[in-house]
Amino acid sequence: MAADRNFVILGHRAHTAPDWKLDDLCGGAGRLDVLVRCVTAAMWISHGLRRDTDVWLLLQGPPAPPVAVHFCGATVRYLNPDERSTAALVRNGLVKLRNRDSVESSPGLTLHRMGLTELLVQLPPPIILDEAGDSDAFPAPPLTLVLSDDRDPTEEEREVLASAPHICLGERSLLSSACITLAHNLLDNQ
Repeated sequence: MAADRNFVILGHRAHTAPDWKLDDLCGGAGRLDVLVRCVTAAMWISHGLRRDTDVWLLLQGPPAPPVAVHFCGATVRYLNPDERSTAALVRNGLVKLRNRDSVESSPGLTLHRMGLTELLVQLPPPIILDEAGDSDAFPAPPLTLVLSDDRDPTEEEREVLASAPHICLGERSLLSSACITLAHNLLDNQ
């Protein structure tokens, strides 16, 4: 069952094996730093977690893409608001995933060998946060917001998402994690 608020973050270079060090999230992990910042922005509020929110990191880097990492807000445990410990949860999940199709690596954290198309079938209809989108208001939850890492979506991803509404959060290009914070604020005030 999907949460009221679902965030899918496309990680184009994020490694799909635990072949990186926690001290090298920007390089060796394929810009995993961008993705774990998105987890923090999506899940954390002051003194607690958003239990109505799920985050899906779609790791698409080497050696065996894709891998979908699911943080379930209703049940997640051991999640802290810092990049390193969140990355450690992802890394430990990749260690446990190995040759499996799916694994729950810790409470509320599961990893699945699936791509964007298979993932979106399981979630409420997607909305793309896009600099070139319209300035429309978000529909009422449940909803799925799709963002990319520091790279634009690929042509294949754009085709998968072609029928989804594209919404712009403002005139300036923002970090993905900042877009999540703004989206939560808009949804909180609806």
